[in-house]
Amino acid sequence: MIVEFWIFCAIATAVVAAVRGGHSLLWLIIGCVLGPVGPVVAILKPSLKSNEPIVAAERQAELDEMKRPLRGNERDTISAKPRDD
Repeated sequence: MIVEFWIFCAIATAVVAAVRGGHSLLWLIIGCVLGPVGPVVAILKPSLKSNEPIVAAERQAELDEMKRPLRGNERDTISAKPRDD
């Protein structure tokens, strides 16, 4: 009974987040961890969908920056290879 409720909360969290513009798989995992708190967190998190074009463009730029792979010459790149400086 408790396991079914926990699974229901995880699915509800993913659905709420997907409707609000979030990544549903990520929120499904968050819902699995948080359980009944997950849907509340998904509802309270600001929506990624916005009616204002400026806000929507800023959020899209942030998402594009997070998806961009790091280049070899960037300082934030982590590599196991030794540098040839």
